[in-house]
Amino acid sequence: MESTFLAFIIAFACFALVIPIYLLILGVLALLSGSNHDDELETGALFPDAEPDCNDKSVVIVTFLVVLLCGSLISGMVLSNEQSRMAAEDSRNVVSCACADIAAWLSAAARELHQGLVPPIDMVLYAYKNDLKNVDTLLGDPIQQSIASESGIDFVLDSLMDIVIESKELSSKITSLRNYTMKARSLASVASDRIQELRRQIDNLKKLCNTKDAPLCDTINTNTLKLQMQFDSILHEPQLLDLRALGVENLTQAISQARQEFQTLPSAILVQTESVRDDVIRDIEVRRQMVHNSARVLKNIVRHLTSGLRSLAHKLEGGLERLEKYDYWRWILMLACTIAFACVMLLIFFALLCGCGNAKIHAKRTLQVSSLWLCLVSLILWCVISATFLIAGHAEVFICHALWDSPQYSTLSSLLDRPSPLLQHNEGIFDVLLRELENVTIEVSVRDVLRDCEKNRPAYVVFQLDKMLDVNKETSYFEWEELQADLDRLSSAIDVGFLKTISFNFNRLLHDILDISDVNMTKYRLEYDGPVVGKDLPSLIDQLENVAAQVTDLSTAGRLETLASRTQKLHSANIKPLEQLRANLVFRLTELELQLIPFRRKLNISLSHIHTAQFYINNQGHIIAQKKVSTFVSRLVSHTAGWRTHVLTSAGKHAGKCRPLFTVYSAIRSLLCTKYVASLHGWWFCGVLLGIFWFTTLTPLCVKLWRSFGKKIRALETLNLTSLSSQQGTPATAVCDDNNWSAPPGPPPPRNDSW
Repeated sequence: MESTFLAFIIAFACFALVIPIYLLILGVLALLSGSNHDDELETGALFPDAEPDCNDKSVVIVTFLVVLLCGSLISGMVLSNEQSRMAAEDSRNVVSCACADIAAWLSAAARELHQGLVPPIDMVLYAYKNDLKNVDTLLGDPIQQSIASESGIDFVLDSLMDIVIESKELSSKITSLRNYTMKARSLASVASDRIQELRRQIDNLKKLCNTKDAPLCDTINTNTLKLQMQFDSILHEPQLLDLRALGVENLTQAISQARQEFQTLPSAILVQTESVRDDVIRDIEVRRQMVHNSARVLKNIVRHLTSGLRSLAHKLEGGLERLEKYDYWRWILMLACTIAFACVMLLIFFALLCGCGNAKIHAKRTLQVSSLWLCLVSLILWCVISATFLIAGHAEVFICHALWDSPQYSTLSSLLDRPSPLLQHNEGIFDVLLRELENVTIEVSVRDVLRDCEKNRPAYVVFQLDKMLDVNKETSYFEWEELQADLDRLSSAIDVGFLKTISFNFNRLLHDILDISDVNMTKYRLEYDGPVVGKDLPSLIDQLENVAAQVTDLSTAGRLETLASRTQKLHSANIKPLEQLRANLVFRLTELELQLIPFRRKLNISLSHIHTAQFYINNQGHIIAQKKVSTFVSRLVSHTAGWRTHVLTSAGKHAGKCRPLFTVYSAIRSLLCTKYVASLHGWWFCGVLLGIFWFTTLTPLCVKLWRSFGKKIRALETLNLTSLSSQQGTPATAVCDDNNWSAPPGPPPPRNDSW
């Protein structure tokens, strides 16, 4: 019992005694003045004082207003009583809904934390499997493209394809050259036979010349009359034969084989990294299983707390049902009190109505009875006020102040935090909630929980769940030694040294083409630059015709003319086409020679480039591969890094925000304090005002009214007695006019001066 409450109770007790003491004093004064009452009555009867009625009317009006005010206060008490009853009736429903809401929030918070942690690691495993399965595309192709672009091997192979095209042209030209040469050889063979025949005929004719014409016939020289140009040498040139055979099919096949071997790099990398990739996937699966096992802690906590909430709700339902019964009797008691207060006010109201009419004797008696009842209900009122004040005041001080002590919550923290004076073994509220779970503790203050939940912070931060499920540690992929080691092995498992863009056979083929293409076309071209026939046939024709004109023997002259004609035919039919073929062959040899020079230069450049590319691959290919492997490993690591960022963000900022917990706390707090305790405060406050109005205003007014009504009644009785005495001839009175006097039909009513 605090001093403040004690002072109020003493004050309420003093207020309760005011009306009884006041009425007691009035009763004593009435007894003491009883002996002088007859003289005063007679004096008043003999010398009545005409008192104005306006004073009595004003008192009636004031009393009526006070009664209305008291009625409004009683209505407020009834309303407060009903509100407290409704709050008590809602308690079971509110507590049941609160437990259901907390259970739903626990389930939702655990689900959000689980969704933020577990499904992403499954996606990480899927991403790792997908990337490692497609390592030929994601790693092999970039390595191949990078090596190709930096070494220029594609350009070299493309340039070799240009050489293949030129080789086809060279082969075609060599074939055409050989065809022309073979044609020229056949023509040369025919021409050679005819020239030999012509020479033999000329020699025979020279022998048949007579002695006189012999010197002239001897001028015809046939020693040089022979076919000097031979076309067999170019047909037997082995270099041209080999160049025609090597330059197309073999080179094309070698280039395709080199390109195909280079294209096998992604599949080779796929085979090289098979075991390492399996180890990486196994590491991720192990970590995934560990994360799943760690996440089961949340499920166990939620399952345990949900079960505890069900049992708590069942226990609270029974306790609240008993409290409801107790509160029902409290409501009945207060309702009975307010009905009694209303009845007293109703009696006073009826008394006022009677006083306003001619039934003042009834008004006086009703006011006297009402004053006695007012004395009794006043004692009841102040007793109930004191009890309600004690209950509501202590609830306000010890419960509501603690519940509304935002943001300190010092009382709640002192009562519920470890060590709690309300719990055994110096435990805290969270120790009791998680007592049955092994290795699960929450060391957080109730004050911090309420503060953070009011700010709608996530449950992982509010309840410091990192001590049970450290998501920072669970997602520290950079500390997974097995995974880091296997990723390092992935870099060392790749070897691009097997790439041989120029094999031994390919190199030998290119050098053979280079050697074979070194044909001395100048030799053949110079060989074909000489005359086809050793003697100039047109000159021979002219000579034969001149000799024929000069010889004396006509038969010899005719023969000479015939030989000249044959020589002319030989020249036009055999030698001229052969000379044209010779010119064409010279042109083709020149064209072939001019084409072989850039062809050999390109071939030399391609050989140099392909050797440079191979040298670059041998020396820089591993470095290029390591760079691409590093990029690929970074891609793999980015999956776990994204998972870690998502988990930390979800747990630290989004998942399981605990504003619903504070909402439940606020609802229970409002039900208890705002509705129930505040209604009790309203009841006793209205009761205090009602009691004060009773003993300060209403009771004095009632006393004044009944005394006023009593005086009027006595004055009326005195007037009645005076009238009776005048009719009987009383010398002290004057005779009244019969027209203005009407005697009462019966004897006057008996006097009743005492209440």
